[in-house]
Amino acid sequence: MASTMLQSLRKSTVTALFGINRSFTTAAAATTTTPTTTTNTIASQSETHVPNNELVNQLVNTIMRDGKKARAQRLVSDSMKWLQQKDDVTDPYEMLYDAIDSASPLLKLTTTKKGSKAIHVPTPLRLRQRRRRAIVWMLESATKRPEKTFEQRFATEVYEVNQGTSPALQKKAQIHKQALANRANAQVSYGTQSR
Repeated sequence: MASTMLQSLRKSTVTALFGINRSFTTAAAATTTTPTTTTNTIASQSETHVPNNELVNQLVNTIMRDGKKARAQRLVSDSMKWLQQKDDVTDPYEMLYDAIDSASPLLKLTTTKKGSKAIHVPTPLRLRQRRRRAIVWMLESATKRPEKTFEQRFATEVYEVNQGTSPALQKKAQIHKQALANRANAQVSYGTQSR
């Protein structure tokens, strides 16, 4: 492999410098096999179609490990195919949006010290932070499921979030309950009203 690459490099250098066109049989064979492999990879990449959407991109980036984005996109695409095999699912990506939206918490609890006492302060989350927490909770719940592949586990988790029986929804309810109990610690500024 290295010798064919070296020979093709020499050929291109000689051709560029002196205008001489030498023919190497191994280099010609290497150039003829290269385009066929690239077309196969392009065809396999087109099979895993993931919509270019902010929410789906955030999901793919959360799943991605070691910079392998194509693998994460394939996992999302395959899990949506599994989800589409359910009886009452027509658009799996719409179901994914609804699931992430319903599992997104509105608040988070930050712990601060007031004297010698630790208090929990509820603070609101921005949209991207809300989605991130929902995605992480859904992925954690999916890893605890009994199905064999990630695609099956994640598709079932999305389905169960929409049905209202997921542990991610229980985490959201627990966070909201704690925030409601600690609402007296919320830092609200009253002097910002315009007159």
